[in-house]
Amino acid sequence: MGLTDWMGTFGKARTKDLRSNLERAYEAALLIQNIELEYFNDRPVRPELELSMPASVQAQMMRRFRSSLELCRQVVEELQPRRHELDHQELRQFQLIETVEGRYSNRKPVSTLTRSPELLPRSLMGLMERVKRQLDPQAEATVVAGFRRRRDSTLVSLRILLLLVLVPLLMQQASRTFVISPLVDRFAPDVPFLTYPKPQLEEAAVEKLRVYKAELEFDALLKGQDLPDPATMHKALASRAVELKEEADGQSTLAIKNVLSDAFGLISFGLVCLLAREDIRMLRGFLDEQVYGLSDSAKAFAIILFTDIFVGFHSPEGWNVLLGGVANHLGLPVRENFVMLFIATFPVILATIFKYWIFRYLNRVSPSSVATLRNMNGGG
Repeated sequence: MGLTDWMGTFGKARTKDLRSNLERAYEAALLIQNIELEYFNDRPVRPELELSMPASVQAQMMRRFRSSLELCRQVVEELQPRRHELDHQELRQFQLIETVEGRYSNRKPVSTLTRSPELLPRSLMGLMERVKRQLDPQAEATVVAGFRRRRDSTLVSLRILLLLVLVPLLMQQASRTFVISPLVDRFAPDVPFLTYPKPQLEEAAVEKLRVYKAELEFDALLKGQDLPDPATMHKALASRAVELKEEADGQSTLAIKNVLSDAFGLISFGLVCLLAREDIRMLRGFLDEQVYGLSDSAKAFAIILFTDIFVGFHSPEGWNVLLGGVANHLGLPVRENFVMLFIATFPVILATIFKYWIFRYLNRVSPSSVATLRNMNGGG
């Protein structure tokens, strides 16, 4: 039993090392792509060229390029026999590493503009390699192991997704019902801060009192009676004012309860993220698999729907409703100047970030989706 536990621990440690090396190689591949895009017009790096930069800076960049390329080559050689065990997220990273490394697999380190032609096309060599892997006696076991790993990854992803949603909600409701509400109701009469009259609540109470006075006068006129004398009116308004004050105090304490319970929910969400970082990494891979598994039309449709809701021409109305609901939930006044400033700036910033993501990331990962998106947007 001890030997089995030791072997299981060793296997987990080895898997963790492989994942760490894959992450480092993925970052190295992204670095090589950035160098290609920024200095070589999105073409392979050519060390023999002299760029318009100081020689020391170019030498440092080339050292980073060579070390990144060497790391990519090591990971490709290490993970090539075990690629069927990778989940979708890891396989996508590995494919990017293979693509970047493949651009330099036949390049010579010396300064040259040409290279000798290959004996057979690379696509044919790849086909022969795939057939060789499929005829391998261990291929079935490798595929089964990969399927089991993806199944376990899916179960873990669904579990952590439920925890991220349910734990904050349950903690918020439980803390509000059993801890926060009794304490606030207990100390509210003695602590002025808890029942501090907020200006927006006072304004709403005054407006309700004015409407109540007009209703009394209107009701008397409908019944053909004389208007209430000042004493009667004063007594009715005083009674209504007490009710409105109690209602405003209740809304004030309700806002404090909302703030404290939301804080408990955020803390619980942070704890779940902190204690389940490995599960969240699997969840990210699972979500990537679902998103990138969509067709190009579905991806473009989702992108257009998201951008039109949050950064399109109809987004101001939605942001107005959203900001008003958040302010009411937290007991804050709805300032028109702040709302207008937010609507004028935040959607623009969000749209800029989204366009930059499409240009730098989605355009490389799924260029056909970007083309479909442009066609659905009318070529814009």
